[in-house]
Amino acid sequence: MKRLPGASAVVSCLLAATLAGSPVPAQQLAGQVIREIELLGNRTLTQETLEYYLGLSVGGTFRPQQLNSKIHEIWSTQLIDDISVETRQVEGGVRVVVTVEERPTLRSIEYQGLKRISRADISDRVAQERIEAREGDPLGMGELYRLKAAIEDLYEEKGFRLAEARFTIDSVSVSDRRILFTIDEGDKVQVGEIDFEGNTVFRDGRLRRTVEGNKPILGPILGLFKKNVFKDAVFAENLDKVRELYRKGGYKNVVLGDPKIEVRAINPDAPAEKQKRRLFITVPVEEGSRWKLGEITIEGNERFPDEVLLRQFQRPSGGWLRSTVIDEGIETIGEIYSNTGHLFAQVKPELVERDEQVADLIVHVDEGDQFRVGRIEFEGNTKTRDKVIRREMGIQEGLVLNSGALRNSLLRIRQLEFFKIDEEDPVAFDIEEEEQTVNLMIKGEEGDRTELLFGGGFSEIDGFFGQFQFKTRNFLGRGETLGISVLSGARQDVYDLSYFVPWFLDKPQSVGIQIFQRRLDFALLTGQRNFQDTRGGTLTYGRNLGLFRNFSVSYTFFDSEDQRTLFDFEGSLVEQEFSHSLSSIRLGLVRDRRDSRLQPTVGSRYSLSVDYTGGILGGTTNFVRPRAAYTIYKPLTKGTIGTVFAFNVEAAAIEPFGPPNPQLQGGRLFPNDRFYLGGENSIRGFRFRSIWVRDEEGNTVLDEFGFPLGGERSFQTNLEYHLLLGGPFRLVAFADGGKVFTGGESLNLDNFRTSAGIELQVNVPILGAPLRFIYSRNLDPLPSDRFETFQFSIGSSF
Repeated sequence: MKRLPGASAVVSCLLAATLAGSPVPAQQLAGQVIREIELLGNRTLTQETLEYYLGLSVGGTFRPQQLNSKIHEIWSTQLIDDISVETRQVEGGVRVVVTVEERPTLRSIEYQGLKRISRADISDRVAQERIEAREGDPLGMGELYRLKAAIEDLYEEKGFRLAEARFTIDSVSVSDRRILFTIDEGDKVQVGEIDFEGNTVFRDGRLRRTVEGNKPILGPILGLFKKNVFKDAVFAENLDKVRELYRKGGYKNVVLGDPKIEVRAINPDAPAEKQKRRLFITVPVEEGSRWKLGEITIEGNERFPDEVLLRQFQRPSGGWLRSTVIDEGIETIGEIYSNTGHLFAQVKPELVERDEQVADLIVHVDEGDQFRVGRIEFEGNTKTRDKVIRREMGIQEGLVLNSGALRNSLLRIRQLEFFKIDEEDPVAFDIEEEEQTVNLMIKGEEGDRTELLFGGGFSEIDGFFGQFQFKTRNFLGRGETLGISVLSGARQDVYDLSYFVPWFLDKPQSVGIQIFQRRLDFALLTGQRNFQDTRGGTLTYGRNLGLFRNFSVSYTFFDSEDQRTLFDFEGSLVEQEFSHSLSSIRLGLVRDRRDSRLQPTVGSRYSLSVDYTGGILGGTTNFVRPRAAYTIYKPLTKGTIGTVFAFNVEAAAIEPFGPPNPQLQGGRLFPNDRFYLGGENSIRGFRFRSIWVRDEEGNTVLDEFGFPLGGERSFQTNLEYHLLLGGPFRLVAFADGGKVFTGGESLNLDNFRTSAGIELQVNVPILGAPLRFIYSRNLDPLPSDRFETFQFSIGSSF
């Protein structure tokens, strides 16, 4: 008979004594001398070990109460499964007989049927829950049942709610046991339907849509990677969104009961093995009454007057007690204090109910002390000099600590890319309360921003090419950029040398110089060839207007030899040659708050520029060319596969001035000054410079020499949906559109060139840019389109 450890009834039975065949209460033998000790059933436990645990020795005194306590102690060692003690009166004292059943050793655990989870998953859960069912441990039935429950919980978390774990115990030897777990994983049970009971304010459909992640219909792209599987923890979190939906409407006392979950077959008449089971969930709802927001008062504020803090609350429409109004106001007040050095300020709302379903809001403010910045130090910059990072900080030692400025400073440092901020623990705070200062330690590590490329390949613009490129964005640890590039291909040769100093003379100003020679040889239509050979350079001066804004002035001068050839309809060769020079000044303004230059996930960038070319600057080309561009990245979801929405729009125009150029037969713009779209950095799928001016019927408009006419206006837009697959990989679904047109034509959707497709990006640090594999389709084919379904490129899309 098995006995449960710790049960007091056991001990009283165990200590029953017999005298001459008749039981005698054990207490009657108390105090007598132990004359004999006999142990039965022990195999691995020695007699000395058991006598030690039980406190028994021949010649010692028999003490029943002490023996009772020792029996409880030996249970706690988990060395035995059963123990009984019998005492008899013998000549001169007591004879004690102890019978034990030793607990076997767990020699091995094996699993059959594991597919959806691994042994490593089980080992992690065993360690997490401290289940004592490991190989070499004493075998305990209770721990085996805990292990069984843990395995089934792991399956349930993955959506396999019907999974069952069973175990058998096999004898390996007299003292060793082998455990075999057999797993029946069952089917993954998906959500069939979610219902709500008691709701009148919102329909079931509205509440279902709020329960994201477990609703029956997901987005078409996310559906490729995510099944509609019920997970308790996720569903509980998503029910908070339902509560928040009610609170946004003024139902502050809404209560959601425990979900009722039922597994049912949707085809019960089918054989058991073919039945499809689904989860049917019912959520009880007690909506309560709708409340209005009464008066708002502030208590505890000294640094800021009431009217300043009260302005942070927008009056809700209809006067209803909307949680968003309260939450946003509380958050804004907290930011006001944290941005003025009150690091430990606490802002807490209190709702006080009164008659007629009206609740007044009292905002309790505990301002705390104001702190200033102490020392600013850096950790992990083994190459980059401290001042290179320090000068990008929007806060200074000795000034009031501004939390918002600190966050912006970290973003600005991330944009440098040669010093990687520790994302999990970017800043260590050392608070000195007596001095009311905070020392900051910015933590990170050096980023490899030296880009070295030597090799060859094929691209749309260059054809087959060989390339050598060296570029460092942190030359000698000073944050300066040095670049050398040599590319020689079938369609393009590039020789480029550049040097850029972002903080010239340690002031928020930059200077840069670039010297280049470029040869471009490409075709627009069959039988046509375009050649351009350009040599020149650019000087740039910039001025920082804060952490993220920059104004620049650049001067560019180059000489260009252009040549165009074609075969006309009669088979004759037509050649054109242009020799011209360009002297231009560009004024530019850029604001960039993206978190990364190459693979952004959040932030925006806009740029405005205007080129003034020719005129008093000299050269043979005269025009004014304004440009504008705006890009935004907005994260949509986070998790194993994050998603990001991206939007880009660009527009440009060119206005020639001055007398006609004799080389152009009355025209004033050289062909390569006009706008063409197409290419992997423009409208994907269309070949490089293959989008030109078309007439109302969609036909190609030719210039007076028979070449496709470039535009005097340009407009393009790009939409992207990014799936962040982890590591350097991301999958991008895109839709591009754009158009070039003449100066006398208004922007409209006629002949608007569009494409859509999917792009795989693989970020390769040594290249300094992502590899891009682009598959696209032409959404509105027109005559003479030059379209490629598959393209390969290196660089960012926009």
